[in-house]
Amino acid sequence: MDRSVKVKKLEATSGRTIAISDIHGNYDRYLALLKKIHYRPNQDRLILVGDFIEKGPKNLLLLRYIMHQAETEDVHVLMGNCDFTCKNVLYSYRLEFLRYILLMRKASVMHEMEAEIHYTFDENVDMADYCQMMRKYFLKELSFVNDLPHVIETPDTIYVHAALVDPEHYGSDFKEVINQSFFLKRNIYFPKRVVVGHMPVTEYCHRIANFDPIYDSKMNVYSIDGGNIVKKQSGQLNALIFDGHTIQTESIDELPEVQVIKDVEPGTQLPIFVTWNEGKVDILQKTSTHSLVYNSYLKRKFWVPNVFIQHGKANEYTTYEMPLKKGDTVKLVCTYDDKAQIKKNGILGWTYKTNLHL
Repeated sequence: MDRSVKVKKLEATSGRTIAISDIHGNYDRYLALLKKIHYRPNQDRLILVGDFIEKGPKNLLLLRYIMHQAETEDVHVLMGNCDFTCKNVLYSYRLEFLRYILLMRKASVMHEMEAEIHYTFDENVDMADYCQMMRKYFLKELSFVNDLPHVIETPDTIYVHAALVDPEHYGSDFKEVINQSFFLKRNIYFPKRVVVGHMPVTEYCHRIANFDPIYDSKMNVYSIDGGNIVKKQSGQLNALIFDGHTIQTESIDELPEVQVIKDVEPGTQLPIFVTWNEGKVDILQKTSTHSLVYNSYLKRKFWVPNVFIQHGKANEYTTYEMPLKKGDTVKLVCTYDDKAQIKKNGILGWTYKTNLHL
């Protein structure tokens, strides 16, 4: 297999350029976001920054829809690490790893392909025969993903799913650009602005979690993955829009809206947010509802409701009490004890249930 980094170069466009990353098979949310930003086919340029399939509910439908967009509109698609499943099948590559992924991941484009041809996948399947069967019926779809570039470059912007080595050398192996984490911690300046997905932006947050795209001026990098699908209820699908000298963001999720019925003005607070990557906790004491834990990354002990502790992690837990005004509208993530976890303008926090019209 050719492991070199494939770069696609595009000329400048006079219309808007819209970047969306990490759709993860969420066909309905993708269409809703395009509608919300008033996407205009062949007037706007649309760049999908990888991981457009896998983990979501309608992978095959989305894949075929994006294939049609790429054929008929100014739409350009990058390969992400999750999309690589199609290359595994096309080349019969790392078959035992592929078996492990498909057994673990119930929401996969491959399982939807299996369902379409009434094929049953289980742990005893001969993986070589399996790949041959998938190629027989879905060669067009698999080839589309296989042929995707790893980097898209325009006169003013570089788009890549995960990371670049440096401004002069994008990478010698595709894994360096589609599957590297914490790109914003490298602190390398890029003269041409860079847009990446892959790493949910909340993984860079340790005080207050914000799911909106972030810009790192030290690197000249926009990171736009809002944790759609992978952050369960709280994640959102983001769009970054370049329109001449104007830069805008828009997002969409499926959280229910609730109204605030009381003013809330929290006192001085030093909130914490527990990310997925740094979410491991040691349980020091446990009651029926809460646990006293220690997190080595934050170097702190704190109490966490047990509902947030799963597999030894307390990820997505926040102590940030959201300031609110009566009449505000917020998004409801979940309820626990006498509290509700909420989002407002992309920011995650909590409030008492009595402050909301539930």
